[in-house]
Amino acid sequence: MKNSNIVFKGISISPGKVAAPACLFSSQFHRTVPEYQLANQTEISNELDRLHEVLGACTVELDTAYRRTVEKIGKAEADIFMVQREIMLDKVIVERIVAEIRDKRKNAEHAIFSVYNSYEEQFMALEDQYLKGRAHDIVDIRQRLLGHLKKVHPVFICEGQDHCMRGQDRIIVTQALSLSMITHINASRVKGFITEHGGPSSHAAIIARTLGVPAVSGVHNIMDAIHCSDIVVVDGDRGEVILRPDAKTIVQVRVEEEKRTTRQFAVLSPKGTEVLANASSIEDVTKAAQLNADGIGLFRTEFIFIRSDRLLSEEEQFEYYAQAAALMEGKPVTFRMLDVGGDKPLPFLNIEKEDNPYLGWRGSRFLLDNPDVLAAQVRALARLSRLREARMLFPMVVDVRQLQLLLRARNDALESFDYNPANLKTGVMIEVPGAIYELDKMLNLVDFASIGSNDLIQYLFAVDRNNEHVGEGYDQDHPVLWKVLEEISQKARAAKKPVSLCGEMAAVPGIPGRLMAIGISSMSVSPPYIPTVRDELISFSRDRADCNTPSP
Repeated sequence: MKNSNIVFKGISISPGKVAAPACLFSSQFHRTVPEYQLANQTEISNELDRLHEVLGACTVELDTAYRRTVEKIGKAEADIFMVQREIMLDKVIVERIVAEIRDKRKNAEHAIFSVYNSYEEQFMALEDQYLKGRAHDIVDIRQRLLGHLKKVHPVFICEGQDHCMRGQDRIIVTQALSLSMITHINASRVKGFITEHGGPSSHAAIIARTLGVPAVSGVHNIMDAIHCSDIVVVDGDRGEVILRPDAKTIVQVRVEEEKRTTRQFAVLSPKGTEVLANASSIEDVTKAAQLNADGIGLFRTEFIFIRSDRLLSEEEQFEYYAQAAALMEGKPVTFRMLDVGGDKPLPFLNIEKEDNPYLGWRGSRFLLDNPDVLAAQVRALARLSRLREARMLFPMVVDVRQLQLLLRARNDALESFDYNPANLKTGVMIEVPGAIYELDKMLNLVDFASIGSNDLIQYLFAVDRNNEHVGEGYDQDHPVLWKVLEEISQKARAAKKPVSLCGEMAAVPGIPGRLMAIGISSMSVSPPYIPTVRDELISFSRDRADCNTPSP
């Protein structure tokens, strides 16, 4: 009898739990490519015509995908399609393919595979992370072109069999979810995702969060362990996949899911509290607005750069920020300034590889060393202040001196600039333990503060939150952490400055009430958690009121 409840550890990229049959989706469907010699000039001409036809068809497809993504999600997310379009139509690449057909008399499929394969190998052999990252685009374009030529799509392993559902009402399991693959999936019917590769900013993560389905990535060799139609559990809260779950586990997960989808939640936060949303995209903001969030407590601006795969201009940033702010209809939206480094490198910046990036050139250190990048972002938010309140949040600030340098850089960027000072608010993120000792001085220089719980816990206990071997050390219940949080709350109240807790800590059951108890009544979580956090705060407020009511 096969073992049940086999747990695979990965990285959570979208919260929630689901139990459903698996559907294996192979991204390696073009390993076998037809190769044959062209006999005469007529066949060569025909193959060249096929090449240009497929280039035209794929150009139309990419243009359409770009427009749809702009409409549904945002321009920054859509720009990757234009990057791939540019690579695909590159004159050097096209000429190499033409030469394979014309001079070597090879068929179009083989010519495309040969040329793109050589580029993939070259890029993967490089140490430069940006160029290495381009290999994924090369693979995606190659698959798109070959798919059109061969009139086939990315393959479901069970394709053609009676039980094949093509991902509908299934958990899709794949090596890595590419853009070209997504166009062949009815994403609205997918129950969840499991991928062998990809992190929090991967296409799979973006898609999963947009759809609101659980997803776990970084599950090595999972394609070899699962068969089509196997029941699996995706635990997007814990970053786990359970293979061959027993009946009790399946029932428990499905009961939890049923409760989550049918439960009636409060639509307003209790008086004196705020339940805000963490966001990395327009789709996150849209979801937060639908759930009546009290605002956006943390908009991670680095993700729009990551998805665009380039630095965005002041104008492009302004348009994106204005769109996000408009969706919240006057509620506060806090934009964290570009926070790169650590687990969020920007490959196109060619940042030198560091032995310990979490303690290296990241956050505000990077911003101060790149004044042009900082100035463009400051001015984009200042332009937003002409229309409505704009809140900028400086990340990874280590002390008063660094904060003063950031504020000076902000002021320099705004010299002689037309904006509304009353609408432009500035905050400091508290996530470096050493900053707490100068917090009272720092609060006097800013309008508000946010506690970055993810990094604060990581640095407080010297534990990598993404490392499964030391996961137990990432302790959100540790008394030292709560002593630190209480100290931050006290200093904020003394300075009469609002403070909010960001990160996913506030979504853990039992923690929202504890935060309220120490005076932190504003908390920001991923949109799906807003209803449950709000309900817990209501229960805590009711219980506290009952305790304070005198006995008759």
